[in-house]
Amino acid sequence: MREIRTEIEIAAPLTKVWSILTDFDHWKDWNPIVNQAGGAASAGSKLNITMRGKDGKDANKYMPVITTFEKPKSFRWRAKMMAGFLFTNDKVFELEETAAGTRLIHTEAFSGMLVPLFWNKLEAGVSPMLKSMNNALKTLAEKNPD
Repeated sequence: MREIRTEIEIAAPLTKVWSILTDFDHWKDWNPIVNQAGGAASAGSKLNITMRGKDGKDANKYMPVITTFEKPKSFRWRAKMMAGFLFTNDKVFELEETAAGTRLIHTEAFSGMLVPLFWNKLEAGVSPMLKSMNNALKTLAEKNPD
């Protein structure tokens, strides 16, 4: 398994960040890497995600399943592209309360036979996408901190 990990400090309460992060139906309103998202924020729920391409139009669509949901601290989903043994992607969001607000740890883990073939492309492309999502979340959460 290979992993890409990002972190960001957000000057807003953990509960506010959690509320924004788990409101999948509104991701399209603030998330620069997603055109559409939907689904229930609960373990076992299947989400519908449509990524945003470089041109702003719809790109890859996938339906990850939330495998872990620990309100209001973390959740994880798993997406299998093609067959699971070929390529699996786990996305993990962890929130930690800090003196200044909240630390978001946003990780993507990749496994499967095709990962070594695509690793250089994943490593170069995924980290900037995660960071852009993190920054957009920070901006939204800090607009009107509770």
